[in-house]
Amino acid sequence: DLHSFPTRRSSDLVLMCLHCEYRFDSEKGDPAYNIPPGATPADMPDDWVCPECAALGIDAFIAEDD
Repeated sequence: DLHSFPTRRSSDLVLMCLHCEYRFDSEKGDPAYNIPPGATPADMPDDWVCPECAALGIDAFIAEDD
């Protein structure tokens, strides 16, 4: 559920994969999927997967607490 992510500047958002603990840093984006720096979860394509373990989609991630 994209609405469960905290509201903060997108460049501050770090998402962690629930399966392998890979951390997606929105400040860096994901060049392999043409996701630019500053992207939000709403910007992720439906077929985006964790680059480490291939868990499918943004639902496999949680926002990491500061």
